[in-house]
Amino acid sequence: MASRFLNDPDSLAVDIADYWASGEDDQNRLNSALSHFRRLGPEGQELQAVGAGPRLMGRRIHDPYPDDARVIDSLAKEELSKFGPVSISQKNASNQRKFSDWLKREGRGSIVSRLTGTDQQQRSLQEDFRKFTEAEGKVVVSLDRLRQYLGAESQLKQHNPYPDDALMIDGLANEELSKLGPDSTSKRKVVQNMAINQRRFSDWLQKNGRGSISSRLTGSDEQQRSLKDDFREFTTNVEVKISVGFDRLRQYLGAESQLKQHDPYPDDTRMIDGFANEELSKLGPDSTSKRKGVLNLASNQRRFSNWLRKNGRGSISSRLTGSDEQQRSLKDDFREFTTNVEVKINVSLDRLRQYLGAESQLKQHHPYPDDALMI
Repeated sequence: MASRFLNDPDSLAVDIADYWASGEDDQNRLNSALSHFRRLGPEGQELQAVGAGPRLMGRRIHDPYPDDARVIDSLAKEELSKFGPVSISQKNASNQRKFSDWLKREGRGSIVSRLTGTDQQQRSLQEDFRKFTEAEGKVVVSLDRLRQYLGAESQLKQHNPYPDDALMIDGLANEELSKLGPDSTSKRKVVQNMAINQRRFSDWLQKNGRGSISSRLTGSDEQQRSLKDDFREFTTNVEVKISVGFDRLRQYLGAESQLKQHDPYPDDTRMIDGFANEELSKLGPDSTSKRKGVLNLASNQRRFSNWLRKNGRGSISSRLTGSDEQQRSLKDDFREFTTNVEVKINVSLDRLRQYLGAESQLKQHHPYPDDALMI
């Protein structure tokens, strides 16, 4: 190809036409790929074999609408200037150009011409995006980010929460985002998604004439119960499992976390906190999900010990490594405890047992020696 682009373009054009006629390029990728060769010709001179088109640079193999290209490139440059070379920004720009290229080839309107237009135009853009993903697979193009770049309000804030809730939600989100570095893309998305869920719930409360989140979040026991009841009702009307992070909002308002609201036996407290701190010390700063697992487990253990104390049963630690009868009574109490909670709960008694220096009961069985070797 390189020897014929300038010296024998006619024969190369024939070969390209034959290649297309053979059906080899069923996804029409060659045209975009050949556009890179336009950089070989002098500025302003058309490469006959390739035909007219943009002089694509680098990895930009897509040929978007000109108005889309300007906005996409400008947004990418703005994000690069703020965050540096973040791979997700570059990937978004590539996907946005790919979508615009598809729209152009399919004879649909550009992204920019419909992104902030009438409801009908925006619906048609969403419908085209749905068809695009059916043809190309799952692709993220961040239309909302483009919408904000054009000066329109984010559609992620389409919910209308109570004003006091909006102040609280935005304040917490901004506080969380300020702690994150430019490369914390996934964590940033988690914070934003949580804020969307919170606004969505508050919007539902307002539409249904219920009190706001903030007016009940740190109120009386009755107010807090009513908030939980409303959230339970709200989640029955949404199509996916949703979390609103009540405890994080509670702490933002200056109240103590309810994850430590239980009042376990003092000896259990020392054991539970010691075990949790030991587990947390093993985790790196990015082990968010594992850290949450440790904290949730500690909360469950405190909750069980609290139940034991309220019901006049012995503490966990006083029976965990005791006689067979004591250990059986602890298991019986745990069985009774789980019948009184609304969700399946785990307290990892065996991990606590090992923390106290006892052998795991998961290895308490005594098989035949030849079976033990095999197992």
